Amino acid sequence: MQNPDLDLSGRRAIVTGASRGIGEATALRLARNGARVALVSRKPDSLEKVAAKLKSLGADSLVVPANMSRAEDVE
Repeated sequence: MQNPDLDLSGRRAIVTGASRGIGEATALRLARNGARVALVSRKPDSLEKVAAKLKSLGADSLVVPANMSRAEDVE
């Protein structure tokens, strides 16, 4: 469901923990409202599934496998 009061067209968002649960739901909601979303999680296979869902909505996304507790991944 798109929120007509929240137009994010042309905006970008980074969602950590995007492979499932609240992170996935957040990524889907942002995409439905027009944002291009970077999906970040430790689970590349799960991220690809979320990216496929976004693509089915016509949304752009970027898959970034990373562990946010590791400094080298954050950089």
